[in-house]
Amino acid sequence: MRKGNHRNKQKKVKNMNDTFLRLELISEVRLERNVPLSRLTTWRVGGPADALITVQSVSGLIEVMNLLSENSIPFVVLGNGSNVLVSDSGFRGGVIRLSGELSSITAKGTYIEAGGGALLRGILRESVDSLLSGAEFLSGIPGTLGGAIITNAGAFGKELTDILFEISTLSSRGEIISRKEIEPGYRHALIPEGEIVVSAVLSLRRSSRKEIEKTIAHCVANRRKTQPAGEATAGSVFKNPTEMYAAELIESCGLKGLRSGGARISEIHSNFIVNEGTATARDILCLIKNVQKIVKEKRGVDLEPEVKLIGFQNVEEVCGV
Repeated sequence: MRKGNHRNKQKKVKNMNDTFLRLELISEVRLERNVPLSRLTTWRVGGPADALITVQSVSGLIEVMNLLSENSIPFVVLGNGSNVLVSDSGFRGGVIRLSGELSSITAKGTYIEAGGGALLRGILRESVDSLLSGAEFLSGIPGTLGGAIITNAGAFGKELTDILFEISTLSSRGEIISRKEIEPGYRHALIPEGEIVVSAVLSLRRSSRKEIEKTIAHCVANRRKTQPAGEATAGSVFKNPTEMYAAELIESCGLKGLRSGGARISEIHSNFIVNEGTATARDILCLIKNVQKIVKEKRGVDLEPEVKLIGFQNVEEVCGV
C-alpha cells in the first residue's frame, strides 16, 4: 500500500472514531462498537458493523444524522434484519436502529400511528386489541414498519399502500417531511432514497375481534403451509416479474434444493433461500447469482432481487461473475 493511501485510511478511521465518540454524548442514543450483524439478521449471516447506533427519539435521530453527514460517515438503517443480506466483511460505518418513541405504536380512532422501528407484529397486535381490521395481511412478515414502507410490503393480494394514510420521514438535510400523496408500486420504495421513516399512520376500519382473528389465523395457516417455517430465511428473495411468480420460474428450471455451501433453495417455496446453519453471505449471494443466470438462460427472464445488499464492495468479484 502506498504511503499516501495508508495516511488517508488512517485519517478516515480517526475521523470515524472521533464521530462515534461524539455520538455517544447525544441523549437517548446508545452506541456499540464492532457488533456482529449476524446476530441482527434473519439469515444469521454478516460481519461486524463499526458501530451499532440505537436511537430512541426524533431529536436524537436528527443529531445523529447531522453528525454522520457532516463527517461523511456511511450509514444504513436496519430494521428487524429481514429482507437484507449483509457482507461477510460487515459494514464500514454506522448501522442505525430505531427504538423508544421511534418504535412506539398508538391507536387513535380508526388509525394506528407507529414509529419507523415498530415491528409489524406489534402493529398487528394493537389492531386486534383496538378492534381494527385491514392489517391482517401483515401477519407473518418479520419486519418493521420502516422496512415495510421501503419495500411496499404485501401479501395475499394486498400491500401496505392499501392502508397507508401518511408517512413522516427525516431527509438527509435533517428536515422532517410529511407525505399523504403516496404513489403505489409493487415492491417499490414509497419514499426517496436517503430518507429515514420516522413514523407513519395506517387507516383501518372497525371490526370484531372474532373476524380479525379469523383472518389472521387464515393468513398464518397459509404461510405455514407454503413457506419454510422455523428456518433461517429472509423472506422472498426475488420480486415477481409481471404476470408471473418468481417461485414458479425457479421451480420450472428444476432449482428446488439447489445449494451453494451452507445455503439452499427451499423445497417448500423456491423463492426462499435457507441458511442450513453454516452458510456465509457469500454462499447466499452466489446462490442468488446462479439462480438469476439459470432462469435467464432457460426462461429468458431477468429476476430482480428483493433483498437489499449491505456492505458489499464489488458483487461481481465475490462470486467470480
